[in-house]
Amino acid sequence: MDINSYYKKKLYPLQDKVLKILDKLKSPFYLTGGTALSRCYFNHRYSDDLDLFLNDNPKFRANSEKIIKELKKIFKVQIITKADKYYSLQIDKKLKIDLINDVASYIGKTKKTPIYSKVDNPVNIFSNKISALISRDEPKDVVDIWIISKNQKIDWEQIFIDTSSKAIGIFPPTVAQKLDTFPIDLIDKINWVKNNKPAKNLFKTDMQKLILDILKI
Repeated sequence: MDINSYYKKKLYPLQDKVLKILDKLKSPFYLTGGTALSRCYFNHRYSDDLDLFLNDNPKFRANSEKIIKELKKIFKVQIITKADKYYSLQIDKKLKIDLINDVASYIGKTKKTPIYSKVDNPVNIFSNKISALISRDEPKDVVDIWIISKNQKIDWEQIFIDTSSKAIGIFPPTVAQKLDTFPIDLIDKINWVKNNKPAKNLFKTDMQKLILDILKI
């Protein structure tokens, strides 16, 4: 089975089943991260996990346990991590689900989509991706920053204000340096949706423009 068939026939239908269960429960968790970004907005890359967030919600654990209880009725559920603000699960040894009680700060509003009723918006995802860029080295973060900036008008000054409300140590020169030193060949590690992988020279040109925009702040 090729990669396109695997996601379309195996993993994405499994994601859909889980999200339908959450909707049936009227769960307050919203879908965010790469899966929200690709499946609900840009269709640029395949994404394996479901990242489900709340924002400083005192009922995080109760809501997480409710989801687990319901999922166990249908799937084989392995609990990988259980902490005060973070649960990590694996469903049928195929699908990873992260349940996270994030900081209180949230930008914009969620959106109702065909796959789930509460999906994060690109600007809030963008802010989180900028923060993630500093704390880890993942090609997918750079690729997601690239695709959002290609499709959204970015108010960089506001983005850094918003990102600073979520995490410390996020400054324009630091972000620009991380993007500038990103090895372009790492985009080969991304599971691109068929025909959506950019040419490396064009990706590099876009990144240089992005860096210049950041340094204008």
